[in-house]
Amino acid sequence: MLAAKDPQEFFSLTAAQAQPTAEKAIAYGRHLAGIASSTQAEFAKATESQISEATRKVSTLVDEVTKNAPAGSENAVAILKSMIGNASAGYEQLTKSAKQAVETIEANVANATSQFTQAAEKAAPRAARK
Repeated sequence: MLAAKDPQEFFSLTAAQAQPTAEKAIAYGRHLAGIASSTQAEFAKATESQISEATRKVSTLVDEVTKNAPAGSENAVAILKSMIGNASAGYEQLTKSAKQAVETIEANVANATSQFTQAAEKAAPRAARK
């Protein structure tokens, strides 16, 4: 850029260097978004598996306790089963909300990347004309 003979050549060289930098930044942003998305998917999958296994074990334990429960404890057993069902439903709602939040974040990143790409594509020809 120091070798530019006039302002027009300086701006042309600047624009020529800005385009690859913008493209690298966009590619880097997309790569980071991909990593975040796959990490979230793996985390959700592992968490879902662990919660499912824990719920199954607790249900089995409650069933075993229920078989040996003394007479008259039906209400306590029903309350315990209801609590487990409510916890499971709460987890399912939390999982749905987390998935929706991740989808929203991914859409926002994609939108921002698209807007940045469009702005960079518009700016490069303008700088080259100057």
